[in-house]
Amino acid sequence: MADLTFDGMMRVAFVDTITNIAAPTVAELDAGIDLTPRLAPDGLALSSDTGSVDTTKMNSTANTLKAGRRSFTASVTYVRGTDADDLEVEEALTYRASGFLVVRRDVAYEVAWTAAQKVEVYPVECGEANPAAPGPDTQQTVEVPLMVVDTPRTITSRATVTA
Repeated sequence: MADLTFDGMMRVAFVDTITNIAAPTVAELDAGIDLTPRLAPDGLALSSDTGSVDTTKMNSTANTLKAGRRSFTASVTYVRGTDADDLEVEEALTYRASGFLVVRRDVAYEVAWTAAQKVEVYPVECGEANPAAPGPDTQQTVEVPLMVVDTPRTITSRATVTA
């Protein structure tokens, strides 16, 4: 089996409205803002953490745990620009803007959203943007923290795109 790479095999969008996050439609995804061309190569950060519930009893001779609540963190880092498409990203990811971060993996970027594709969907609210410090030989980037406001469809529970 071949190892998977990221280069050219990701699509990331910020979508205002998705009726059913388990089954976003092609039309809903097409209406979103394609962030991919503006994201830095390492400009997508998604992570999760799982709390633990102590299930040890008085008669136990070993500590035992069960999976508890999950928490999710997300952020995007985009490169600033002056074209209309560049400004659209900056205007969409403003403080307290809400929507859905949609991530498609393992399909070439150039392939349009189509039915039956698997995607991750994160209901989010944007935090305050953090511009990077200036420096020589660098592009201007801005990191936007994203608060995950509801249970997402993650890489282990991906949604299926519908027509």
